[in-house]
Amino acid sequence: MTTASRPPSRTPDSVVDTDVLVVGGGPVGMLVAAELALQEIRAVVVETRTELDIRPRAGTVHARSLSLLARRGYLPSTDPETIRRDPHGVRRTPFQFAAQPVLTISAPSVEPAPIAGIPQARLEAAFEERARALGARILRGHTVSALEVRDDVVVADADGHDGLLRIRAEYVVGADGARSLVARTGDFPARVYPATMNALAGLAFSDTPGQIPPGWNPTPTGWTMHNPNPYGPARIIAMDFSGPLDHRPEPSVAEYRQRLEYVLGAAPALSGVGHLTRFSDHGRYRTSLRDGRLLLAGDAAHSHYPLGGQGLNTGMQDAFALGWRLARVITGRDRSEILDDYSRERVAVASAVVGNTVLQSRMMNPRTPELRDAVVAMLAVPAIHDALAQLISGQFQRGFQHDLVVTEAGGRERTLAELLREGRFVAIRPDEHTPVPDGPADAAVVTGKVTPDQAWTSALVRPDGYLAATL
Repeated sequence: MTTASRPPSRTPDSVVDTDVLVVGGGPVGMLVAAELALQEIRAVVVETRTELDIRPRAGTVHARSLSLLARRGYLPSTDPETIRRDPHGVRRTPFQFAAQPVLTISAPSVEPAPIAGIPQARLEAAFEERARALGARILRGHTVSALEVRDDVVVADADGHDGLLRIRAEYVVGADGARSLVARTGDFPARVYPATMNALAGLAFSDTPGQIPPGWNPTPTGWTMHNPNPYGPARIIAMDFSGPLDHRPEPSVAEYRQRLEYVLGAAPALSGVGHLTRFSDHGRYRTSLRDGRLLLAGDAAHSHYPLGGQGLNTGMQDAFALGWRLARVITGRDRSEILDDYSRERVAVASAVVGNTVLQSRMMNPRTPELRDAVVAMLAVPAIHDALAQLISGQFQRGFQHDLVVTEAGGRERTLAELLREGRFVAIRPDEHTPVPDGPADAAVVTGKVTPDQAWTSALVRPDGYLAATL
């Protein structure tokens, strides 16, 4: 039996029974809760913060995540007319790798877009609103202080303004960040890449135009990144490659100014500095995301150098992959082994993501320009470029079924994105005489002509949009 360092012992002021406890209410935790509530699973989210975190964080949403968000109605999906008009088209958007403008991210025209800029706080708010509307219980201003795994239940103590709440859950999902209590409670081995640099990010006004160049700017000691904002304070980052910090104190305005001065080589003229965050190129991914009744998602499962929004995107994809599986296990429709499938799938993804961020950090180090130049030269090879672009956008994960239109006998048109809105398996066949692959009895079966043509005759699509089987 696995237990936390401080198992529940105090007398609680109240007790709550639920199916799933989600520890951590950032965007990943809120999305897990929304996915569970969509399946009518009782979910409780415990989050220390009382309100949204609006500090500068990820804002890039990549192609695979956009497709998944569209399938649940968080974003508009492609309409049938557009799919029919351009079924095999491709849309492209320039992007950077290791601060070099060397990538082009592409996505099929039947999907929403290759890239979209959506602030992390806006996503968290949307997921929380959906989770609450579907019946999930969100406990902001509460902190899980103790966790114990028993044979048939997990017991957690959560401290809040209204006293001690004891929560009994069949499963616990740790979406509680890189210092996850859930991860420390269970047996979750990790592959670690030590930090080699340190960075500070914040919102500020640059009072001397041109002193901090817009975009990515290399210097002899590191990099600056400046996103000018005509309507308010800009996001400004100082990346110091002189080495990692021995400790990570709460960032101060004075340190932020000092770090920028060191990287720039001149004291910056700033005002209105706030919303400071600290990060490094430390990388880690858990080699297993399940220990019995404990599961991990998001930064608790994998953390890395925050380039290109890959952490947020990988975490959201964790949530979509986990929610439907947990629901099927809790309702007895599937064996618990499908949670091991979740672990295997997502560990493979996390390994690839952490690996590419480690490479990017090494390329950005001013002391290793030869590595940067060599990788940039390799990216001129189309096959290498395309593989890396798909890795960044999340589209390297095989088996995803892109959107399509099913035209039923009466002329009704339905897109796959629409069919997946309720989070069910979807079986598609051309006519009533064609069998569909074996699958859950509660799968939605749709019959009609498919546009564009597919390599399969009939298919079973998982709730997260990946092919389960084809004929």
